[in-house]
Amino acid sequence: MTYPVSEVDFYSDVVIRDPYPFYAELRAMGPVVWLAKQNAWALTHYAEVVSTLQNPDLFSSGHGLSLNDDVNKLLIGSTLNSDAPRHDQTRAITATPINRKAVLDLEPFIRRAAEGLAETLVAKGRFDAVSDLAAYLPLTIVTELVGLPDAGRENMLKWASATFNLFDGFNARSKAAFADLQALQAFLAQYGQRDQLRAGGLARRIFDEGPKHGFTEGECAQLMRDYINPSLDTTISATGYAAYLFATNPDQWDLVRADPTLVANAIEEVVRLSTPIRAFSRYVAQDTEIAGVQMAMGDRVLVVYASANRDGAVFADPDRFDVTRNTRKHVGFGHGKHLCMGLHLARLEMLCLIEAFAARVDRWDIVGEGTRAMNNTIHAFASLPVQVTPVANL
Repeated sequence: MTYPVSEVDFYSDVVIRDPYPFYAELRAMGPVVWLAKQNAWALTHYAEVVSTLQNPDLFSSGHGLSLNDDVNKLLIGSTLNSDAPRHDQTRAITATPINRKAVLDLEPFIRRAAEGLAETLVAKGRFDAVSDLAAYLPLTIVTELVGLPDAGRENMLKWASATFNLFDGFNARSKAAFADLQALQAFLAQYGQRDQLRAGGLARRIFDEGPKHGFTEGECAQLMRDYINPSLDTTISATGYAAYLFATNPDQWDLVRADPTLVANAIEEVVRLSTPIRAFSRYVAQDTEIAGVQMAMGDRVLVVYASANRDGAVFADPDRFDVTRNTRKHVGFGHGKHLCMGLHLARLEMLCLIEAFAARVDRWDIVGEGTRAMNNTIHAFASLPVQVTPVANL
């Protein structure tokens, strides 16, 4: 059997800083490419990514999503790192209070916070689109919503970043993150008890609902990771990229300002182009084949969402930012059973922010050198200095 082979390190600094030429190179090689450095199959085309995500029994999450099985021993048990029926049981506990209907109750609070932030930053004129803008609302909302003690709230960003660094499992970033994950485990051991958590918070709700579904207190403590790990970085990534894309495509900002009904679709286009989660791996549960390539039980496939979202067979002129594009097929929030459970909260936060800025800002400009966040899995800016020009009658 012959198949294309890439010797490029998927998790190298070079690829993390500018991944899109590498994704294009992989797509040109074929829908399935062997990554020699990762000892895994990369799925690069949209069709193969979606079909794999639609078959969770064959392409398992329950063995953990890291390429390193020693790391997976620490990850297995969260909703993200589980298969049915456990996945469905845990998701029923942690996803229900942030589903589409539930987050609507949060809209007045989120909208007030977004309006206040926009007022403050537009008055400043210059600010960092990551630390000042993108991180503010998720941290404000999530820390209040989850209801962790202070020892947890102050470490949420560090723990979330560390978790996403672990999905390679072998490089220096993964090794450094391993210590942070152990700190998270220590936190869960110490504070993973109902009376240690704020009444009314989502973390405490796990301990109220978990026993009804047969979960022990120790298992409930581990489920708190569902709110700590994935709640922040993905929303921060997409919001920072929204500022970048509107600054570099002022015509698209003009369209959004002229027609507020485009905001929701613009968010989907931002998520498609930025794809906060570059890729997750799956464990091949039995011998199979994808696009004519034979795979053995125990192999790993790397589902490259970021490549699928720029597949020209699905998205015309895929590298172009177009807020009017039909984006319904994008996989920026995942696909299938493991569709991001926080997507409704993320969408609402971004909707309120963009609408608040659209009412006040005529133009975005980048006024300094942006820096990339060096994370194995999250594609994001670490900083992005911007300047906004207020609307004339503000």
